[in-house]
Amino acid sequence: MSLVNQGKPSRMRSVYGHNSTNTTEVVYTCPANCVAEVTFIHVVNGGGSTNSVDVEWYVAADSYTSHFLSGKSLNAGDYVSFTNIDLVLQPGDKIQNVPTTAGHIDTILTVTETFVPVG
Repeated sequence: MSLVNQGKPSRMRSVYGHNSTNTTEVVYTCPANCVAEVTFIHVVNGGGSTNSVDVEWYVAADSYTSHFLSGKSLNAGDYVSFTNIDLVLQPGDKIQNVPTTAGHIDTILTVTETFVPVG
């Protein structure tokens, strides 16, 4: 069931990250008082050489990182897309990427944030 159909205030956003190092880049963090439904992730190697990348889901409540794409090798100009996914993030959860070498890894995702009233 999509969060969009629950009758609560929500907004759909597309966000991006550009990682030119080999450190963890946080592409998206679910805000406080929200539940976020990630429905699309696109990772592209915009650099001139092959690079490998991990895409991670950090679960804040458990301080746990799930590597749902690990060590994916992308040639220059190659990409991987997750078009049929449905990840539900809680406040503080993150989607992040980690390339193995410095380069040009871009990540684009689409998320619907549903606001949860306080109290």
